Amino acid sequence: MYLSFNTLWLPPVERDTVTPCPVPTPRSTVTPPADDAGDAMPRNLVLTVARAVIEALSGYRPVTQLARWLTPAALDGLAMARRHGTWKGTAITRVWATQVSPRIIEGVAHVRLDDRSLALPIRLECEGGRWSCTHLGVLLPGSHMRS
Repeated sequence: MYLSFNTLWLPPVERDTVTPCPVPTPRSTVTPPADDAGDAMPRNLVLTVARAVIEALSGYRPVTQLARWLTPAALDGLAMARRHGTWKGTAITRVWATQVSPRIIEGVAHVRLDDRSLALPIRLECEGGRWSCTHLGVLLPGSHMRS
């Protein structure tokens, strides 16, 4: 599946609201999900953050608009990557995510930029009932080839 910015953009009214954190329950009462519906939440959160990051890098969204999702360090890195890279034509091709604990999600978005592939690692943590991105790795195009 190949996802591009143009096919994923929704007007502000139709965007998802902030997904609340699950309330932790004692381990003895936790039952495994009956189907794969619970596995979609981590992937959807990582995809939402990755999509917003790509929109910010491409210039379709102000970087400051992501302040509620990103920690200050991740926000600074994103602003730097936007200044130093060319991100037009970037598309998310695949997303992997796993919930390593009830309050931590780690994932990777595979991103195509012209003829190159990049990985966008993302770590989300739940604090105070809200998910926030505590780690965002933005590899500048061509930077991995420099010595």
